[in-house]
Amino acid sequence: MKANSRVQTFLRELRLPPRERRAARQERRAEEAIHSQRDNVAYSETARKAAVEAKRQREGAAGGSGLGPSG
Repeated sequence: MKANSRVQTFLRELRLPPRERRAARQERRAEEAIHSQRDNVAYSETARKAAVEAKRQREGAAGGSGLGPSG
């Protein structure tokens, strides 16, 4: 977020009554948290690789080639 945008947001919220100001701030923080989790490409990539590896290990530990009971 650009500094100018932060100032504009601050000034816009300053006009609100205190309760609404707090609510707007909390909503903005919640949205930022959601975006940072969703847009965290490194974590998502790592999590996907870990899930694939875990699945591969589970299937390998089951003692099969994935072709069924006849092997």
